[in-house]
Amino acid sequence: MELATLEDQSAVIQNLQSKIQKQQTDCSTAEMRLRFLQETSAPKETVAQLEAKIRELEGRMSFEATCRIRAEVLLFTSLFSLC
Repeated sequence: MELATLEDQSAVIQNLQSKIQKQQTDCSTAEMRLRFLQETSAPKETVAQLEAKIRELEGRMSFEATCRIRAEVLLFTSLFSLC
């Protein structure tokens, strides 16, 4: 009976060792991924500044498009009033 218990315990130990090894591999993979992301990612401040600049430029483009449309309308209105 004791031999079976030792064999069971040995199987449990081997199972736990394989789980530990898998977790160590997963941890190494996560560390490599984290290092990669840290090296390739821009700082939050830079991203926020660039997003603000994009919003500003989009607003300017919208304003310029509106001004262009108004100018075209005024031009066509003045042309038709001359006819």
